[in-house]
Amino acid sequence: MRKLLLAAVLVLLAVLLIRTLMVVPAERPQAILPALSESTDEQAMVARLSRAITFATVTGEGESFDAFQSFLKISFPRVYDSLSLTTFDHSLLFHWNSGNDCKPTLLLAHQDVVPVVDAQSWDYPPFSGAIEEGYVWGRGSMDDKVSVMAILEAVEAMLTEGEKPACDVWLAFGHDEEIGGVGGAAKMAAWLLSQGLQFELVLDEGGMILPGEALGISEPVALIGIAEKGYLSVELRAHGEAGHSSRPPPRTAIGELAEAINALQANPRPASLGEPTRKMLEQVAPWQPFGKRLVFANLWLFEPLVIQQLARKPETDALIRTTMAPTMLNAGVKDNVLPGLAQAVINFRLLPGESRDDILLWLKSTLPPGVKVRIHEGFFAEASAVSPADSPAFHRVAALAAALPGKPVPAPFLLIAGSDARHYQALSKNVLRFMPVSLQQEDIARFHGANERQAVDQYARMVRFYTGVMQGAGASM
Repeated sequence: MRKLLLAAVLVLLAVLLIRTLMVVPAERPQAILPALSESTDEQAMVARLSRAITFATVTGEGESFDAFQSFLKISFPRVYDSLSLTTFDHSLLFHWNSGNDCKPTLLLAHQDVVPVVDAQSWDYPPFSGAIEEGYVWGRGSMDDKVSVMAILEAVEAMLTEGEKPACDVWLAFGHDEEIGGVGGAAKMAAWLLSQGLQFELVLDEGGMILPGEALGISEPVALIGIAEKGYLSVELRAHGEAGHSSRPPPRTAIGELAEAINALQANPRPASLGEPTRKMLEQVAPWQPFGKRLVFANLWLFEPLVIQQLARKPETDALIRTTMAPTMLNAGVKDNVLPGLAQAVINFRLLPGESRDDILLWLKSTLPPGVKVRIHEGFFAEASAVSPADSPAFHRVAALAAALPGKPVPAPFLLIAGSDARHYQALSKNVLRFMPVSLQQEDIARFHGANERQAVDQYARMVRFYTGVMQGAGASM
């Protein structure tokens, strides 16, 4: 028996070692980032981006969108003269006919920005477009008006040089992404579907280039989203005896609600390595030290250990489970009056593979009997489908990402936030999410936060990247 056990251990060690030694850095996808033409004025490009930031295109501010689009028409005359344009409220859908018979590419970005809560906390005014310290400062410089501008700069430059894209290109610039995209992206996607269109690639914001330390490697990582989490908010309602606070009942409405929230937080949704996260870990495995490489090369055995490690930090825990966050509370009108009703809004970000119905069933089985659940009015989206990470479309984006400064390692990943891309799933099996910018981990807080900014020296690279996408660069390994 002891010999059999020893033999089994040796076989296991041999399997682990062989699988680890087989994990070697794959040949990175090769592409050359297109150069800007000699006639390109990079300072003028940056000045146009700066000017674009000054339009406070907060969702619902119609006049700001009108003014911004007038600016676009003046700034990119060839785009407006050469491409067809269909509008959906303030959303813009451009079509560039290549004359070639191949599946088109769809580039997405959004014009709208989130409101500014505390302008005093900014180093430069949030709608100034200030060019200072090597950055363009302001709302939209990261999320995501910068992509609108970079894409249009790329198209305008190609038209100036007499170039055409490899295949037809469509540009869809939504106006309400920050509140779900129902009036913009959803309508544009429905119209494109009604025209019988199918795309080789749909590319939106999402991932970016980040230091590899978070994944245990020294090389920067270009995270290319192949899926995104869903969005669901529910209301919890607890009723209790209203009256004077001097004679409270054993259980109050607020107490019931607090118990309910505590029950949910004490019982998080189960964790698992879904396809996007698993593929991300496998992709970066060749660049890991031997010990971690052994673990990532043998997830069939070490998955529980990896999940345990990922669960320790909020940013990585969100990659492995449906998350839950209480975001709104409402109860009571006076400090000495017991409220008869206490309410809370809980926001869920759904992991691919979990649905709204799954969450509602879990809530009913987890919450105290006296707490009722209903879906909160507003935006809702199931988790997206998962796009393949081995398609020519993925390799095209990965090759161009790998050509950016620092030669980052391209890796698929799960976008834990949301994007307009969710509305275009019926139009392509290759819906990807990547913005060609390099950030530090601390820059993530600038999204929807104070001091949003874009490095001046990165803007031209964005233009070159989108040019490469339209030219079809990087389509082969």
